[in-house]
Amino acid sequence: MEQHAAFPENMAELIAEYRRLWPLIPVLHTAMGKLAGKEAIRACAKRLGMLGMQGNKPGIFFEHELEMDVFQDYLNYMYRPRGVSLARQMRNRNRFPPDSDERMLLEAMVQARFSLFWVRALHPDGGFAALDVITGEEVFILDQSMPKQGEVGLLLGFRRFPFRNVWMHTGATMVFGRIDDPAGMKPMGRALGEREERELNEKNIRHWRELARERE
Repeated sequence: MEQHAAFPENMAELIAEYRRLWPLIPVLHTAMGKLAGKEAIRACAKRLGMLGMQGNKPGIFFEHELEMDVFQDYLNYMYRPRGVSLARQMRNRNRFPPDSDERMLLEAMVQARFSLFWVRALHPDGGFAALDVITGEEVFILDQSMPKQGEVGLLLGFRRFPFRNVWMHTGATMVFGRIDDPAGMKPMGRALGEREERELNEKNIRHWRELARERE
């Protein structure tokens, strides 16, 4: 196994805590989604090109099951009326005690940002080292499935948030293919503003859907 510089020294401790906490994340996402009204759902579906008509009524159309996760992720984090996402609304409601796992996760999840990542090295026990193609950062992402199913060189799109001295992600991962040589990548070297992040997220969701159609 390649011992990449981004691999943390406290790997075993991080993986154990990650595996304990991971089941809470979809529960929190479901709770966030319940804060969204029909207007929010329609607005997000329209921006992503997923809105159509069911008879005389507008409805959301998913072309495959993974699109539902990507849509929910966008809704929870990118729909921001008055600048406040559903994730932040959930945090602000103080539904969970200050010392709870849920509160700790929500405090981190409101910092989640979408980006593109190039996989540099896999750690078989629970994560991968990656280059953030936008910021240029070398990061370690905790993940249970990628080390088993993925490969070095994949280009991915997802939303990461801080966890201890590494990162977790929100679960909605888009795979764009494999790039053997990252030399042509030219990171911006900075974090994106809110509008830039939303535009990047939307652009890549549309591209990901197009790639899925081409593979059919």
